Amino acid sequence: MSLTRADYAIIQELEELLAKSTPYAMSSPSFGSPTIHYFVKGLVLSSNVIELINKHIPDGYRVDWGQIIDDKDGNVLSKECDIIIYKGKPFKEISNKTIRFVLVSKQSVKIVIEVKSSIQGVTRDIKNYCKELKKFIPEIWLVTECCWAQSKKRALDIKQDLKKAGYNHFFFFYRMDDKLKKTIEHKIFIDFIRQIKKIK
Repeated sequence: MSLTRADYAIIQELEELLAKSTPYAMSSPSFGSPTIHYFVKGLVLSSNVIELINKHIPDGYRVDWGQIIDDKDGNVLSKECDIIIYKGKPFKEISNKTIRFVLVSKQSVKIVIEVKSSIQGVTRDIKNYCKELKKFIPEIWLVTECCWAQSKKRALDIKQDLKKAGYNHFFFFYRMDDKLKKTIEHKIFIDFIRQIKKIK
């Protein structure tokens, strides 16, 4: 894949995203740093990714944190969704100076993105989350900052396992091995942004 000037601008965005998110994602006693609660780490990363998507999402779409509501079926609510990409206005918005949470009608939702600070393999929780969300929306992606994988092949195996679990796309921003060697995946990030731009 040859890189264009636009691709290099996207790579710069990845560097900015990692600078904002990595200190939280990598917090762990094994790294000699305080452990930040997983929910907080995920919230920091997902809010940064929402900010990023907002720069590239096509006109007419919105991106928010929230839940999907099936307002035609007894107001049934989905599980919490880290990122919802949808068209039009939310069914209900709960916001103040520091937080924005939406309920979005099932019919308006285009994509749900599950965000994780890191992934080592496909757990039962990851599978169950996708299975539950598929009742509301067929297009579900998983985005993680760090993919713990010794090799590209191991990362590809995780991607295939996620596909079997029902996820339509898997994107990670860097790969880390057990010796803490970090490999930033520019091409995967560029593909993520291209997929966002192609939403119809």
